[in-house]
Amino acid sequence: MTYDPQLALQSIDQNVLFVLLFFAGAAGATFVFLIESFRLTRLHAAYSAPLAAVGWFAMHDLIFVLQYDLWFNVYDHWWVKAWWVALVFTTAIEITLVGMFIKYGREELAPWATPQQFAGLVCLCTLAIGVLWYLVKVALVDDLYLISFPITAFWAMPFSTALMLRRQSRRGQSYLLEYSNMCIMLSFQGALWFVDPFFRSPVFIAFTAMAVSWGAMNVWILSRLPAHALEQKNAGQVGGVHR
Repeated sequence: MTYDPQLALQSIDQNVLFVLLFFAGAAGATFVFLIESFRLTRLHAAYSAPLAAVGWFAMHDLIFVLQYDLWFNVYDHWWVKAWWVALVFTTAIEITLVGMFIKYGREELAPWATPQQFAGLVCLCTLAIGVLWYLVKVALVDDLYLISFPITAFWAMPFSTALMLRRQSRRGQSYLLEYSNMCIMLSFQGALWFVDPFFRSPVFIAFTAMAVSWGAMNVWILSRLPAHALEQKNAGQVGGVHR
């Protein structure tokens, strides 16, 4: 076991100010990331987060929310209750993003499928992601989701890289997405530092450093890709040049 859940909750109580400040940063950056994904999807008429990422987000948070009894009656601690409330909202946004993937992804990924076929395929894939996620969750023995939160946040980064390289443009991507994800990773490292020695171990610090470095690499890739056609058009209009 990487950490003891009861001792971890005691450490949170003993370092409540620092933990709250850092977790507030993680929660705020998470909402920024999700809202920006929603905005870009509508603006560019293209999904912002691949299904492998947004499906993972949705199933991770949904499974947490469905464990209401564990948080409110077994652990009965303010920290897990606060996260339950926050994840009710993030789950709703993430499921909406899965729906937007269904709406905008078919033409790009499976034009040979009917809308109904593509929607069914996406739903089945999302459920499969949920099965995979739960297997990982059980294997981690991560009762409080302390490890799974940063892993889930990181999960978007490699798929953003793949999406940018495949599209060869900034379509569905932005600097704000990458910066918010880097902020999430740093905030989790800051908050968890006080919770258990595992989160001060070389392996976990290396994980955070790797994730932030990956986000910086994505920013570098973005800076070398052309803007999406809609962004170029808007920039031209703002500058008084109509293309």
